[in-house]
Amino acid sequence: MKRFSVFFAVLFLFACSSKNDIEEELLSSSSSLSSSSSAVLSSSAIAVSSSAIAVSSSSVAASSSSARSSSSSSLIHIYLAFGQSNMEGQNWSGSQIAYSDVLPVMYKQNVDKRFIVMTAVAGSYKLANGTEQRTQGQWYTAVPPIIRNNLGLSPADYFGRTLVAGIPDTNIKIGIIAVAVSGSAIEGFEKGSGANTYFSSEQQYMKNIAALYDNNPYERLVTLAKKAQETGVIKGIIMHQGESGAKSGNWAQKVKGIYDNLLSDLGLPANSIPFLAGQAYGNNNGNISGLCNTMNANIAGSTTKVCHIISSNGCASGGDNLHFNYEGYKTLGERYGQKMLELLY
Repeated sequence: MKRFSVFFAVLFLFACSSKNDIEEELLSSSSSLSSSSSAVLSSSAIAVSSSAIAVSSSSVAASSSSARSSSSSSLIHIYLAFGQSNMEGQNWSGSQIAYSDVLPVMYKQNVDKRFIVMTAVAGSYKLANGTEQRTQGQWYTAVPPIIRNNLGLSPADYFGRTLVAGIPDTNIKIGIIAVAVSGSAIEGFEKGSGANTYFSSEQQYMKNIAALYDNNPYERLVTLAKKAQETGVIKGIIMHQGESGAKSGNWAQKVKGIYDNLLSDLGLPANSIPFLAGQAYGNNNGNISGLCNTMNANIAGSTTKVCHIISSNGCASGGDNLHFNYEGYKTLGERYGQKMLELLY
């Protein structure tokens, strides 16, 4: 009788729990109920019940965390950018470069928090009010400068702002990852050890910039892009390079090789994302005008081409007829953004 009394007491405790808890507790503790003594049976059943509830709660929490991670991964649309001085944002005023400390505050204000940049070069970045210490590989609101801390306004700035303004879904963020080296020919952005070899024979200013990317801008871009893929999806690539062309010829083929390698290294299908190339100042660059013929030539079975040229027509120079002024970079960036909106959104 004593054994039955304990057993019914346990059943009474179960009845006070929810239906689902009862089912889980009975399943979890069935073997203990059949083999333990009455006193041990009672305490064991209660302990197993608590453990089952804890495991269940842990599973729910893990499931919820996974769902949040999956959800957030679709919200950051990532764009890669690379090039030379005009991608950097080396804004010229007359015969001198206008660095970040003289970039008018109007370009640093009202940057939507949906527009973010993953810092490629750590440093103290001057904002509209004060400075921000940015760490390599972390996301920040994309207040310019976004390429390096001593530069000005890049085409990537208003590219991202144009996308944010043109995408009605406020849950979507636009993330930029950019590497750029002033004066670099396309060899400086190729995969492997060739970039290091190229920079080793160039002028000291270029060596200094390349060193910020460990003499391998391509590897820095890929490393950061892989990290960004943990929370987002890569949607496209923009480039402003070509003034220096290629040292050994075959510029268009080398650009295509960089595009192909990026997609392969990032686990993306071949020819799966848009590639936008901006024209040099004056809307006159033979290399760039023929680029898309090369990049689109072997895309079979589709009328959609990956390569598109962004015109620089009407984008003003800062005075050297090579680099753009602030409004020139803004206009060029808006054109990049408008084209990407047309293609993807």
